Parts: sequence; structure tokens; C-alpha cells
Amino acid sequence: MPKQVIKKVVRIQREFLWGGVNGGKKISWIKWSVVCQKKNNGGLCVRDLRAINLSLLLKWRWRLLQSHENELWKDVLVAKYGVDIVRKVSWANVAPPYFASLWWKDIRDIEACIDSRSWLQETIVRKIGNGEKTRFWSDVWIGNRPLCVRYPRLFLASLQKDDSVKELWGELEGGIRGWDLQWRRALFQWEEADVLNLRALIAGVSLSGEEDSWRWVLDPERGFSVNSAFDFFSSELIVGPNILSPEKSIFNFIWTSPAPTKAIIFSWQLLHNRIPTKDNLLSRGVINLDAGSNCVWCGEYQETANHLFLHCKVVLSVWYAIFKWLGVVIVMPPSLFNLFDSVNAVTTSKKVRKGALGTCGGREGTLLEMEYGEIKDFSMYVL
Repeated sequence: MPKQVIKKVVRIQREFLWGGVNGGKKISWIKWSVVCQKKNNGGLCVRDLRAINLSLLLKWRWRLLQSHENELWKDVLVAKYGVDIVRKVSWANVAPPYFASLWWKDIRDIEACIDSRSWLQETIVRKIGNGEKTRFWSDVWIGNRPLCVRYPRLFLASLQKDDSVKELWGELEGGIRGWDLQWRRALFQWEEADVLNLRALIAGVSLSGEEDSWRWVLDPERGFSVNSAFDFFSSELIVGPNILSPEKSIFNFIWTSPAPTKAIIFSWQLLHNRIPTKDNLLSRGVINLDAGSNCVWCGEYQETANHLFLHCKVVLSVWYAIFKWLGVVIVMPPSLFNLFDSVNAVTTSKKVRKGALGTCGGREGTLLEMEYGEIKDFSMYVL
């Protein structure tokens, strides 16, 4: 999918989320990279289009490597682009022909989507069976690099540059089976040390009667899946907030609570400090200093999320009335995360959990102020 198409679709998604329809613009309170995070990591679990696109492209790379898929489409691609596409994981050093299609270029360029150029070779590795279809020196079958790259001098001196793993595994002197490495010249002393290291590296390899295959490192038991590839790309490409473990449990708490969805979404924004309090509106240029930045209730301190929902003397009376109704005794904590954590710790019944999370005093108070003007006794509107 072209980048410009992804950009336009994401803009449509963002406008739908924040209410900016028919060309109208509204504030995107939370970064899209945060929205695409998992719910316990502070997001809404919206799938990132770029990660989805790369996952589907990677699926084609995976299918090309599967020897059991003897299909016409693969034969056509091999005839057009060469046999290496079904033998090599990495195509980084292979330039696409001038007649390559855009689809093919997208599949080839998937390796460049992550800064680490070897990520594909680290996630798709060779699983040795009988060794017939794996080249000893050129293929990545042990470690994350070909042996020809790891031991370049030995590769140049080898007489078996294109031989398979099975061809190098044979009967040695004395009838013992092992690795039969042959050289075109006598090796130098320091090269002999490399040979010892090489033999130590491959000493634990044993061949079987099965065919060689490819293994998906991220899920070796079930193999490759678009979902596991998506999780990988999401973790690599989407930079989310630095959510600590206790905070993750709080996000998980609000999403699993029986509170109304509207209250849950508002709580999610509140924990990110992305609600239209005066300090947030000032920072975004929606209001100016002439309009004032003090709390709409007490008028004594700057209106921040923490003050409006926790420390304002008007809202404090509301909280104490709520907790008295719920039958909970609590000391008001210093931050919103601490408040949700306290509620999660002390609540046991469904009634208490729903009531504690479902009451959003500051937001409802703002709506009431807009409709009725100044309100002296806010507690009468609770619940």
C-alpha cells in the first residue's frame, strides 16, 4: 500500500475518532501511535495500517520459501526474478530488474522498513533436516549470518563453495561420519584456528530424514502467521508511551470494569491528561491567558486534571459523598493513577467498581456550569 494512501486512511480514522467529519477539524488529543498501542499499554488497540501492510507483504516472502507450495504463481516469479527468491531469506544485495513490478519492489524493500538490516534473517532461520536443500557456506542455517560471511578466508580457500550441508557430511577416515571440509591449498596457522572454531560451531548439528525447512523464530511451534508478524512490526515501528507495570494494570482495570463505555473512554483520556482542562487548552492555543486559567469551581488554583478531579475543595466534597455512598473509606491520593489504583484495591463488588469508575465529576460539572451558570452545591448532581 503506498505511503500516501496509508496517510490518508489514517487521517480518516483519526477524524472519525475525535469527531472531525466533513472536513471539519477537531483536536486530536492523543497521538495516533499511542492510540495504536494495546489497551494495557495505554492505547485503544487500533491496528496500525503500516504494520498490517508489512505483515501481509511478509506473508508472501514466507510463502516463497515454502518448498511444499509447488504452485504456478511461484514458478512464474522464479522464471521472472530468479531462483534465489525461493532459496534466500535476504534479498538486500540483489538489485531488482528494471521490469520489476511495484508489488515486487514492495516485497523486496520490506527488509529496509526496520533500521536493523538483519532483522529478517533473525526472524526466519533455517531448520536443518537432511541438509539437501541448504548450502553449507551461502545459506543462513546456523547463527544469524552465512558461514561465508563469518569465515570469509575459509570460504575463499574451500573447494566446496556451492555444496549442500548433506554433501559436506560424509564418512571420514576410520569409518567415522563427520564434516568433510576440503581446501584448495594448505591453510595458514591462523586459518587453522578458524577451522577449529568452525568445527566447534557445527559440532552439535545432526542430520535427519526430514526435508530442510524454514522456522519462524517468533512463534516456532505454530509457525508464521500474519498476527505474529503484526505484533513484531508494531513493537518495532510504533513508538508508544513509556508505561510502567503498575500503570498497565490500571489501564487493564478500566477496560475490564463494568462501567459505561463513555465513562471508560473518558477515564482513558483522563489518565493520559488529554482532556480539555484550561491548562491543556492554553498549551494548544485554544484559549488565551486573558480568559484565565484558574479552576472553574474554586477559582484558587490552575485548572489541571489532577486539581479538577482530586484536589479542588468543591470536588473533594463530591468524592467523599460518593465513597460514603459506596461504603468505602479512602484518603485522596496525590495523582489520578493512584486514585484508580486505590479504587481497584479496595473495591470488591460490581456496584462499587461501576460506581467508582462511572462517576466523572469534573466533566459533568463543566457541562452543568455551561448550562446553569455558577453552581454552589455540586454534590446534588452526583449520580
